[in-house]
Amino acid sequence: MSFGFFGIQFGWGLQMANMSAIYQYLGAKESELAVLWLAAPLTGLLVQPIIGYASDRTWGALGRRRPYFLTGALLASLALIAMPNSGTVWMAAGLLWILDASVNITMEPFRAFVGDLLPSEQRKTGFVMQSLLIGFGAVLSSALPYMLTNGFAVSNEATVKSPIPPAVRLAFYIGSAVFFVAVLYTILTTKEYPPDDPAAFEKMKAESAGVGRAFQEIFAGIGSMPRTMRQLAVVQFFTWFALFCMWLYFVPAVATGVFHGQTLGIHDPALKLEVTSEAGKVYVAEGAAIARAYEARKQEAAEAAAREAGQKAWYDAFLQMFGLKPAAPDPGERIDATALQSLIAGQVATPGQTDKADVESPLVQTFAAALMRHKVTAPVSPGIAAAAAEIHSRLAAARSYQQGAAWGGVCFSAYNGTMFLFAFLLLALVGKFSARSIHRVCLVCGGAGLMFVVVLHQQYLLIGSMVLVGVAWASILSMPYAMLANAIPAHKMGFYMGVFNFFIVIPQILASLGLGTLMKSVLGDNPMNSVLLGGCSMIAAGLCVGFVSKDVDNSGSGS
Repeated sequence: MSFGFFGIQFGWGLQMANMSAIYQYLGAKESELAVLWLAAPLTGLLVQPIIGYASDRTWGALGRRRPYFLTGALLASLALIAMPNSGTVWMAAGLLWILDASVNITMEPFRAFVGDLLPSEQRKTGFVMQSLLIGFGAVLSSALPYMLTNGFAVSNEATVKSPIPPAVRLAFYIGSAVFFVAVLYTILTTKEYPPDDPAAFEKMKAESAGVGRAFQEIFAGIGSMPRTMRQLAVVQFFTWFALFCMWLYFVPAVATGVFHGQTLGIHDPALKLEVTSEAGKVYVAEGAAIARAYEARKQEAAEAAAREAGQKAWYDAFLQMFGLKPAAPDPGERIDATALQSLIAGQVATPGQTDKADVESPLVQTFAAALMRHKVTAPVSPGIAAAAAEIHSRLAAARSYQQGAAWGGVCFSAYNGTMFLFAFLLLALVGKFSARSIHRVCLVCGGAGLMFVVVLHQQYLLIGSMVLVGVAWASILSMPYAMLANAIPAHKMGFYMGVFNFFIVIPQILASLGLGTLMKSVLGDNPMNSVLLGGCSMIAAGLCVGFVSKDVDNSGSGS
């Protein structure tokens, strides 16, 4: 019954590990990332309670929750295919709205699904099983671009046609298939129980029909939440504010602060305006011609490298994928400044026609800006060597950013992998300790892990920090729901699970609206400082668990 969560988390994992980088590939600034992520929490706020309310009142050939699984899976899979083909920041932001709404249509009924089908004494185990499958899906998806690049030599460098690297695009296509197939497996293999009293069910549905009635009940339900649910809401607020800080800024922090990379494109607004003006057209045309010649040279370098390497053992790809054997360098690394100088001299005399895609391509913009800055207009221009050196440096910085973004995905994989393994330990711990005690300790561990990220500016040490975050993540995905399920009436399980989601999305909405300003005015536009803020918030969440009523604990558990 929980296997569909493997697919859901595969899609979520790709989004969490890659969306900030995708926005920056398309030209977004770090202070703009927060508001561009607004779709994630806002769709959860709007969609989950409504879907929970509707699914409580649904019964048909596919059952109660499964029609929503299928609809959401279809829409999410299509959005995953479209996302890496975004051409602008706002296109990617729009697709994120569609993707998040679709995932929420699928995800909320899955939470209620376990509550429907399991007796109260098995619910903690059921939600921990969800955590296991969530962890497994997230481990694979978060590291997938890194694995594709290192194991299968899929390029992680932007092209003229797309600023989003091929490895990221292929990862999203794979994620689309996995999402749909996993959810379909649950739909086909798990049956739901019909209402105990069909007549009473139909009466309840008729009395509460209509969108207006739905909103009336949702807002009435918020006002009449059980006391324990209000206490858990405070914990959730600080927890998910912390997670949102991490999801938004951890990957950019690693890519820029640890790998010292920078995305392609023109980051100086005045220079960008000049390049895109009438006077810059000649440089854009030259830049497009040189960029295409550069890509052709890269292809030649890749073929030469393949010939030199000869036939590899079948297991080499797996060793490289998991970092046990050095991966082949990107073909672009074989093209030095001298080779770029030759390319510039060969192409600058006959620049060809350009189109809108060329003007908007970050790769072309990078070439054009260097040519314009050094006034390269002919094969004998004295600035060719300086332009070639600048382009070589910018391409190297872009590769570093992309490597850092991929490593950020590996770090996300590490915390999800820890969550996957720690979920097994949770299965044992829930029989000996209360959910409150477990959750409090786990949240403090996660907060400490995020704080350590700020001081551990070394690629491999970051994994240790994310192990602590993974301990918290395993508990976050199971213990609050186990506590909540014991504090709410069974016939409103889907409804209250949806309302409970408010206290996940509200802190994320506040973060989306406020973190951009906070980054500029307080955090110094340093994404690492946002990660530190997240660590402080998660420790605050752990302290707030102490105020949750002991009524959520099963009889016989520890205190």
